[in-house]
Amino acid sequence: MRTGENYKSFFARQWSFALLWLIVGMILMGIIAWKIMPHMMLTIHKSKLPFDETVTAINMSAKKHGWVVPKIYNFQESLRKFGYEDMTKIKVLSLCQPHYAYKILKEDSNKKVTAIMPCRFGVYETKDGQVYISEMNIRLMSKMFGGIIEKVMGRVAEEEEEMLKDIIGE
Repeated sequence: MRTGENYKSFFARQWSFALLWLIVGMILMGIIAWKIMPHMMLTIHKSKLPFDETVTAINMSAKKHGWVVPKIYNFQESLRKFGYEDMTKIKVLSLCQPHYAYKILKEDSNKKVTAIMPCRFGVYETKDGQVYISEMNIRLMSKMFGGIIEKVMGRVAEEEEEMLKDIIGE
């Protein structure tokens, strides 16, 4: 009987130990994901053009690729109206490709993604005069949704890369 009790005790300790390491592993993965995700969700490119030329080039490239640019937000101007005079240049271009938008939004179940539509490029100038373009990592984000959203947004990511290829410096 003593041998059976030792075996059960040993087995219980092993399971407890395994469960403890599983929990520790999950916590570590959560911390790693928390630290890495912001860097994965945004893509930053250095522009090879000055600020205003970058904004113009993105606008023209989007239109050349059949996209609409319904709005360009001027964050610098907006913030200056509230007394923040030291803000560097920042503009956000909203881009829409109506055909893609329709393919996603025609189904009610997909309308939840309107929170991340239309697509956007942020253009900003740092205090040292460098110009950058930021964008959401649409290709990665689309994989979380799957289905038609993933398929269409994958194509969007390809077109966004094409729009920026002559603007960004490597």
